[in-house]
Amino acid sequence: MTETFQNLSVNPADLPEVKHSEFHRIEQKYLRVSLISRSILFIVLIAAAVCIIVLSDEIEPGLFEFGVSIGPLLAIWVFSLVFGIKAFPKKQYSLRERDIVYCKGLLWQSRTAIPFNRIQHAEVKQGPIERIFGLHSLKVFTAGGDSSDLVIPGLSEENASRIKEFIMGKTALDGVNQ
Repeated sequence: MTETFQNLSVNPADLPEVKHSEFHRIEQKYLRVSLISRSILFIVLIAAAVCIIVLSDEIEPGLFEFGVSIGPLLAIWVFSLVFGIKAFPKKQYSLRERDIVYCKGLLWQSRTAIPFNRIQHAEVKQGPIERIFGLHSLKVFTAGGDSSDLVIPGLSEENASRIKEFIMGKTALDGVNQ
């Protein structure tokens, strides 16, 4: 007996809504990590601009020259800090039975859902500034390559490890059930 191929329509109204998932915010301490990281970048840029002005033979260092070169950097730095603070509450994640969902973004909002059966492995990582605050990031690697990988920053070590173990347990079960 041969089965006929079917590709039946699905009514979008019958689909479960992601909105009803329980979303968890990342640790509040991660806001400090983010602001410090941004500040370090801008301090390096401002220091480079000052060095260029001071070491340049063509520019006579004066208040105007410093203002013209450093003023825009300071304005962008302040904008970056304000933007980071406003965007922080949008960083949320949700674990569901078959996938993990991560939301982020203030102007360009994104909601990424990765099914467990697409996950190859996961790792818990920690940068130097995260280490100071006792935070970790969970990186989930998928079969789709770098563009489809997912990083959830700002997790406690215990939470990041538990989520990783949960995901790896789910991927192992999906491999058995196929």
